[in-house]
Amino acid sequence: MSDLLKSIDARTKLAGANKLEILLFSLGTDQRTGRKETFGINVFKVREVMRTPEITSAPEMSSAVEGMVSLRGQLVPVIDLAKYTGIITDKKPEIMIVTEYNGHTQGFLVEAVDTILRLDWSAMRAPPEMISNRMGGLVTAVTELQDNTLVMMIYVERVLAETTDIDDAFQYVNIEPVHESRMVFFAD
Repeated sequence: MSDLLKSIDARTKLAGANKLEILLFSLGTDQRTGRKETFGINVFKVREVMRTPEITSAPEMSSAVEGMVSLRGQLVPVIDLAKYTGIITDKKPEIMIVTEYNGHTQGFLVEAVDTILRLDWSAMRAPPEMISNRMGGLVTAVTELQDNTLVMMIYVERVLAETTDIDDAFQYVNIEPVHESRMVFFAD
C-alpha cells in the first residue's frame, strides 16, 4: 500500500478510536494584550495550507472577508480570522488554510501554522466562561498541551454563517420526530 493510502487509512480510523487530529495555528500577537494565542481546527476539514495568494477585493462583504481568490478555477472567499476575532496585529497574515465545510470551500488567513496533533476526544473540554465571553462564543472547545499551552478550537461554522452567505437552515426544514427506536450513525 502506498504511503498516501496508508496515511488516509490511518486518518479514517481515528473516529473509531475516539481520536481527532487538529492543526495548530496562530493569528499573531495582539497589540492590545501582547499575547499570542494558539488556535486549532479539525484536520478533516482542512484541504490544504498555502502562502496567501493575491486576493481580489469583493464589494459588500463583511469587514473580515478580505476578498476572493481563484483556486484551481474555483472562486473562494477569504476570511481574515484575526480581524474577525478582534485580534489587532501589526502584520498581514501570510498563510491561508483552505477548508471545506458543508460542501463550501473557503480560505482562512492566519499568521502561522505550527503542527498537526493527534488527541483523544476526552482531552477536549468546554471552554471556560471567561474564554467564551472574551471570544464572543467563537471557541467551541479547549485543550491543554503538554507544555501547558491552551489551544482554542475555533467555531468555524459560526464564522462562516456570520461572514458569508452560507446558510444551512434549509437542512432543518422537514425534520419530523421518530416514534420508534433507531440506531443512528453520525459522521462529521
